[in-house]
Amino acid sequence: MRRFFFSPRGGRPLERLARGALLAGVFLLVVVAYQRHFNAVIEKARTKGTVADATGVLDAADRDLVRDLAGALRSRFGLELRLRLGGAPPDDVVPGANTALVYADPDCRASRAILAPLAVSALPPGFAEDLGREHLDAACREGRLREGALAAVGLLVDALDAAAGRGKGERHD
Repeated sequence: MRRFFFSPRGGRPLERLARGALLAGVFLLVVVAYQRHFNAVIEKARTKGTVADATGVLDAADRDLVRDLAGALRSRFGLELRLRLGGAPPDDVVPGANTALVYADPDCRASRAILAPLAVSALPPGFAEDLGREHLDAACREGRLREGALAAVGLLVDALDAAAGRGKGERHD
């Protein structure tokens, strides 16, 4: 009887069955590992450009946190988060249908949040202006730009979560 090249070798049928199951398990493990790696690569490419830190105040863990929050905003609300610390002011940025830009001015005077029109309508009046002026600029003046930027992104996510809860009829006190 001719044996296929991939059939497990063994003296008894139970041994061949065990070897075949182990071979199938290894194959399945490789497929799952490849799929997870590929999904991670896709997510990393998708979040490329999420964080632009010209000031250099964010470390790798902070960038990862912002990317995770950006992924949550994308999956839950369809918003593309962009965090810019320093650099040229975003005067030419027009809020897109799915963009949330948080800009921290290194001079502590012109920080702002530019949100998609649908997000603006769901949030309290003046929320975006307060986020820039009251949180980012105030933290910058105190020498806590890193904390202010992370807090601003966190406040944006929390406010959108609360707005979504109100839309579903949940109560937030």
